Amino acid sequence: MKRSLIFVLLALALFSCERMLCTYPYGNRKIDVVINDIPFKTEVYFRIPYTLKTWEWEKEGLRLQQIEILDHNTNSILQTIEKENLPHVHKDPIPFIPVFTSDRISHYYLSIQLPIELSKKIPSRISHRFILIDTVSNKEMTVKGGLFSPRINKTPLSISSPVKGDNWIFINQSTNAYHFYTIFFVDGNLWRGERFAFDNLQLNDQMTDFFEGDPKVNESYFNYRDTLYAVADGPVLKVVDGRPENKGDAHDLVFTTMDEYGGNYVIQNIGNGLYAFYAHCVPYKFFVSQGEVVKEGNPIGLLGNSGNSTAPHLHFQITDGPNLLFSNGHPFVIKSYTKVGEFETGPLTPVTYTNAMMEELSVISF
Repeated sequence: MKRSLIFVLLALALFSCERMLCTYPYGNRKIDVVINDIPFKTEVYFRIPYTLKTWEWEKEGLRLQQIEILDHNTNSILQTIEKENLPHVHKDPIPFIPVFTSDRISHYYLSIQLPIELSKKIPSRISHRFILIDTVSNKEMTVKGGLFSPRINKTPLSISSPVKGDNWIFINQSTNAYHFYTIFFVDGNLWRGERFAFDNLQLNDQMTDFFEGDPKVNESYFNYRDTLYAVADGPVLKVVDGRPENKGDAHDLVFTTMDEYGGNYVIQNIGNGLYAFYAHCVPYKFFVSQGEVVKEGNPIGLLGNSGNSTAPHLHFQITDGPNLLFSNGHPFVIKSYTKVGEFETGPLTPVTYTNAMMEELSVISF
């Protein structure tokens, strides 16, 4: 009788799995939050950044189709990430990088910035549903996990802008894309120096282009040789100078060390264990020297095109250590900026925001 009952239960389980989502909250199929960063505000959202560590689902013949992010207390969906917009997944083998050796990893890692509209309440607990397809049986399954509490009691660092003037666009921040997803797996650490970095360009008045003329000439770019300014008070820890520049968008430099990727750069110690990086600068045009104490707003150098750069721009980041890559990025906001438009769609009625980071397509002035 017992054996018959077991067979019936197994049959029912198989039958139900063919016709509905099967949930596997146990075994090796785990989703954990391993990085829980301080959230920050933009002019549109309250962004909650974090990184998930998961099992290697592809080794089971599974394909990730969708991620649902939930308010764990109400089970309501906060965001659905469809297949075409899924975050970058770090998995073994890590792509070869010639200037250092990466660890082997036995899990998948993916980073998310969850956007919550400013008018809505921030959930106290957040969890996830991964929707996957078994490529052998063509059945759909759901795996739940990744429960965490956002750090809403913490405030991100507030700094001044490192540039001044009109029609700036700060890119590769306020997004799940590069730089945010970049992690280096070295010596057992998850280094993420670029996590909250931005690159910047300056646009024409129509907000459609960032250069005029030959793209292989640095002087064709509106931002080239603009002055860079200290974002906070603090001593200059390091100045690296004398490195050549790329020719416009040619990306024609060759690097033999990791440090060369930053080109000419300044590291400033801004206190509380944090460091500001100003990278890709023009050679021999720095206004500060190592050991000099600078004040917020003092000139630092000129925006250039040295290092790992495909066009003149400032690469800027705040980290918890004085290493461009092997450190951990720290979230920050800008004390004040005025949104004047959006890239390609053009000017808008100006609105000033305080202690916020702009969305990626926002065009701003200082």
